[in-house]
Amino acid sequence: MCKLFPFGLLLLCSFATFGQKASTITVYDAQTGEPLPFAKVSENKKSTVLTDVDGKLELVIDTHSSYYFCFYDFKDTVLTGQELLSANEVFLTPDSQLYDEVIILPGENPAHRIIRNAMNQRKENDPMRNNSFQYDGFSRFYVGGEATQAFNRDTISDTSLLKSIDLFSSQYLFLTETASQRTFSPPNYDNEVVTSYKVSGIKNPIFASLVNQFQSFSFYSASFNIGDIEYINPIAPGGIRRYLFILEDTLINASDTTFTISFRPRKGKIFEGLSGYLFINTNNWAIQRVIAEPLTPQETFTVKIIQEYKFTENKKWFPYQLSTEFSFPSLAINDYHELVGKSNLYIKNVLFDIPVKRDFNAVQLEVLPTAVDDTIGLQVARGTSSTDKELKTYHVVDSVSKKMNFERFVDLATILSTGKLPIGKLSIPMWRLADFNQHEGYRLGLGLETNDRLSKHFSLGGYFAYGFRDEAWKWGGNLDFLLAEKRRIRLSFNYSEDVFERGGVSYMSNNFDLASGALYRNFFINQMERQRKGTISVGGYIAQNFHLQFIANYRRITFLDEYSFEGLKTLSNLYSNMFDVAETGVVINWTIREKVMLLGTQRVSLGSKYPKIQFQAMKGWNSIFDGEFDYYRLNLSISQTFSVRGVGKLLLNSTSGITLGEVPLTLLQMPYGTNRNWNLTVPNTFETMVAAEFFTDKQTALFFRFSFLPLKNKTTFTAPQFSLHSAAGIGEMRNQYLHNHSFKVHEKGYYESGIIVDNLLIVGNSGLGIGVFHRYGTYALPEMKDNFVYKLSIKLNF
Repeated sequence: MCKLFPFGLLLLCSFATFGQKASTITVYDAQTGEPLPFAKVSENKKSTVLTDVDGKLELVIDTHSSYYFCFYDFKDTVLTGQELLSANEVFLTPDSQLYDEVIILPGENPAHRIIRNAMNQRKENDPMRNNSFQYDGFSRFYVGGEATQAFNRDTISDTSLLKSIDLFSSQYLFLTETASQRTFSPPNYDNEVVTSYKVSGIKNPIFASLVNQFQSFSFYSASFNIGDIEYINPIAPGGIRRYLFILEDTLINASDTTFTISFRPRKGKIFEGLSGYLFINTNNWAIQRVIAEPLTPQETFTVKIIQEYKFTENKKWFPYQLSTEFSFPSLAINDYHELVGKSNLYIKNVLFDIPVKRDFNAVQLEVLPTAVDDTIGLQVARGTSSTDKELKTYHVVDSVSKKMNFERFVDLATILSTGKLPIGKLSIPMWRLADFNQHEGYRLGLGLETNDRLSKHFSLGGYFAYGFRDEAWKWGGNLDFLLAEKRRIRLSFNYSEDVFERGGVSYMSNNFDLASGALYRNFFINQMERQRKGTISVGGYIAQNFHLQFIANYRRITFLDEYSFEGLKTLSNLYSNMFDVAETGVVINWTIREKVMLLGTQRVSLGSKYPKIQFQAMKGWNSIFDGEFDYYRLNLSISQTFSVRGVGKLLLNSTSGITLGEVPLTLLQMPYGTNRNWNLTVPNTFETMVAAEFFTDKQTALFFRFSFLPLKNKTTFTAPQFSLHSAAGIGEMRNQYLHNHSFKVHEKGYYESGIIVDNLLIVGNSGLGIGVFHRYGTYALPEMKDNFVYKLSIKLNF
C-alpha cells in the first residue's frame, strides 16, 4: 500500500496541473496599441502581479480561472484562462471618466506616512550612492507611427492611406540599438563604454548616446531631468509641501507590500513639477516602479518616463528597465496615426562594490571604434534575434539613406557645431565672414581651411578681411598637425597681419557657441592696435577636462591712434608708434569635474557644476628676436553656475590680471566695459562702463547674475525671466605718467547693479528682452540720468 502512495500523489498533481500552461502575456492600450507598464493582473481576484515596463508578464494560466486586468484611467477587463491561451494579448480600453477635483478630508493623509518613509531612506536607496556598481546595458530607441484611434482596415478605400497604415505596421521611421558596459563609483567616477551599436541609415556615433540623454538614471536625486529640463522630484525634501499624494492601491506580496501612490503638484504651487505614480515597496521603503510626466507638457510634444527597480543581489534596489515615451500630437501623419518615439534601457549582470582605482573620470561615455554595426554583439546583448519589423527598418532606411546621402547631413550638423561650414574637402570658418566693432566698423571677410575629408592628420588654412571704418585689409594663415587624436594634441604654426584689442586677453579657447552672450562683447571694442604676429604652439588635453597649451610668438605692434609711451621715446624726443615683442607662455583651460563624451573623433562636453578655470601666463623677452620689453603678464578667470532648486540659477565670474614690468597700455590690464544705450547686454562685463574707460597694471572684478525661473503662462510668445545683476571691480597703476593717453584707474572701486527681463517676446528659438543698469560709487557720473544705461537682451533658447 505504501508503495502506491508516490504514484497516487504524482497522479493527483497531474490532474491539478492539467489545465495550467505557462505563457507570456502582453497588455496593451486598446486605443494606441502601446504596451501598458505596471498593469495589475489577478487570478480570481486573489494573487496579484504587475506587468513590466514593456507591458509583459510571465504567467502560469489555468484554463478554469478568470483573470482580472486593471490599470489607472482604464476600464477593468476580465478574461478566462482559455481566452488568454488563445490570444496572449490583452487590450484595455481608456475610461472616459475624468476626476478634476480631489477632496481631502480632515486627518492624516495615509500616503504621507509612506512618502516620509521613502524620503527618509532616499539616500540609502539611491543607486548612485554608497556602492560602486557595474552593469551591461542594452538600449533601443525608435521613431514611428502610433494609432490614435481604433479603425477597421477593410473599411478604408483611400489607397495612399492604406499604404501609410501598412508602412507603420511593418517598420519604424528610425531605429537605433546600443550595447554598453557602465562602471560607476560614488561620488564622481562614471564611465560607460559602447561596445556595439547600429543606427538605421547612419553610422555617426552621436546617435549611440541618445538614450542616455532622455532621463536621469535614478529617481532619488532632489531634481530629475527629462531631456534638458530639470524638474523637482516629488520625494525631494519638502515634497509633501509641494506635491499632493494620494494612496491609490495596496498590493500584498509574499514577503512585503507595494503601495501605489499618485502625485501631482498642489494647486497654487508654481514650479517645474511632475505628475504620475510611485510604487513604494516596504522592503527598505524603496521605489519599485515609477511613472512620471511633466505636469505642463511642451508646446509640440509630450513625454513620459517609466522606471522599474529590482532588489538585486540581496543588497539594494537597482534600476532594471528604464523607458521614455514621446508623442507629437501636432504631427498627425495620417487620419489614424501620430508620430511617436520610444526608448528602452534594459539592465543586466549587475555587480556591486566593483574596485575602482580612481575617484574621477572625465570620459563619461566612449564609443569604441569597432562598435559600429556590430550585429553579433547586439544580438548577444539583446538576447534574441531582430524582429522582422526591425530588420525591415534597417534595410529600408539604409537604402534610402544611401540614396539621399543622409550621412552627409549628419556630418554637416556635427561640423556646424564647431562653427565651420564644410564644402567638400574645405571648410569656411563662419566667424570669418562678418563681425562688427567700434574700431573697424563692419568687418567682412572669408576664410578657408582643409578638413578631415582631405586629411585627419593636418589642416591648412587662411583668411582675409576688410574693415569699412578703418579702411584696412587684414589677412593670415595657419598650418596644424594632429599629433595624438584621442588627446587632440596639435602642433600649430600661425601668421597674421591683423588688429587686436588694446589691453585685452584671449584664453585660446576654440569653443564656438552662438548662444553665448560673450560673442556680443566684440561690438563694443573701440581701441585696437595693428600687429604682425607669428606663433608656434603645441597643446592638447592632458586629461579630458584639462587643456594645456604652450605658446611662443613674435609680434610687431603698431599704435593706430595718438597714444604714445615714454618708454618708446627716441633720442630726438620723438615717440615711436611701433615696437617688437618676443613672448613665451602657457594657457590652461580647466573645467573641474567636467564630463565629456568621446564619440569616435568627436569630443562633446556634458558640462560641469564645478568651476571653470582659465589661466594665461606670458613672459616678454627683451633680448630675443628684437623684443623690446621684459615683463610678465598673468590673467585668471574663474566662473561657476549654481542651481537653486525651484528658484533659478546663479552665475558667478571672477577675473583678475597683473602685468609686471614697464610696458605700453597694449600689454597692461583693462576691465571689460560694454556701455552703449539700447545696445545689447553682455554677461560678465561692466554694463555701465564705457569700453577702454579704465586701464590698470593689476585689477580684479567680480560679476554676479541671478536668473529666476521663467514666469509660467499659457502663451507661447512670452515667458518673462527676471535676472539680477551686480558687478564690482578695483585696480591700480603705479606709473600712469608713462602713458600719454586719457584714461582712468578705478583704484577706489567701481560698482554697478541692474535688472534684466529676458524673453518678453519669443520668436522661434530667440527671446527679446530689456535691461536697466545703474552706476554708483566714486566713479558715478555727475548727472544722475547719465548713470542709468538701458539695454536690450537677446537669448537663444536652444
